[in-house]
Amino acid sequence: MFNHPMSRIKLRQLRQLVVVAEEGSIRAAAQRLSMGQPALSRSLRTIEDQLQVKLFERGPAGVVLTRYGEILCGYARIIETNLRFSAEEFENVHGGRGGRIRLGIGPYEGFTIAHRAIAKMFERRPDLEVVLIEGDYDVLAEKLLGGGIDLILGPAPIGDVAHGLQWETLAHTRPVLVVRRDHPLAERKTVDLQTLSVADWILSVEGSNARTRINEVFRRFGLEPPAGPINAYPSMTALELVKKLDVVALLPRKLVEKDRKAGLIRALPLATEEFHFPVRLTTRKHCQLSIACRGLIAEIKAVCEEIGNEL
Repeated sequence: MFNHPMSRIKLRQLRQLVVVAEEGSIRAAAQRLSMGQPALSRSLRTIEDQLQVKLFERGPAGVVLTRYGEILCGYARIIETNLRFSAEEFENVHGGRGGRIRLGIGPYEGFTIAHRAIAKMFERRPDLEVVLIEGDYDVLAEKLLGGGIDLILGPAPIGDVAHGLQWETLAHTRPVLVVRRDHPLAERKTVDLQTLSVADWILSVEGSNARTRINEVFRRFGLEPPAGPINAYPSMTALELVKKLDVVALLPRKLVEKDRKAGLIRALPLATEEFHFPVRLTTRKHCQLSIACRGLIAEIKAVCEEIGNEL
């Protein structure tokens, strides 16, 4: 039997804790919860008294979670998420065609996989709500662990996967090295890594997984990685810059396909090495996902099976 003081905390108190953490202010949280500030303060003190810990540090700028507060708030968000999942299951039994999915995606997967899978989901669930959150693995993993998103498509950790998460590799993306049609390298039959290491690039931001993996390719051959001068995530902005400047960029095939066929940019043929990035699906361990999330995962896998060679 679970007799820890934690078992006496009520769901409404957990909800209050999450809102205070999000607002950073007792007053703002009380307004959002439509309750009095003194009542909210008493409720939070009750939790602290039961657990014999401090959940917040109170100061002139508001309140900040302590380490104990961060732990409890993280689990509170997951409890809220699971309650939402169960509500969606109830609605599905009654013939509902909605649901809510919060999907974390990397810089490449939105152009290649996510939009196709989401479009398929809306065919089956027209009342669906989808929230897309782009970012690198570390940021998205923290949100996933804290219940801020439901699953991650794309970024893979450079090292070990975060504790409490699980993943599977679905495919590999093979982004294309591109330059504008008048770039000095545009007519080369082959381009080696030594030439690329001293070229000007548009690179993913420093510290991102994509940038780290690019750097590893050059260092494996004893070369200094390129340094820029432009740092940006793969996007339409990066593509437009490629068309106007003498820079190299590693961009998704689907993003550059139209301009490459129109002759506005050229794909560089590599002599020695290709850049491959794993596409991974990451979820929380021991978590029953909602029926909408499970449906999206099935569509994502179907898309990877269908266009895996084109990624």
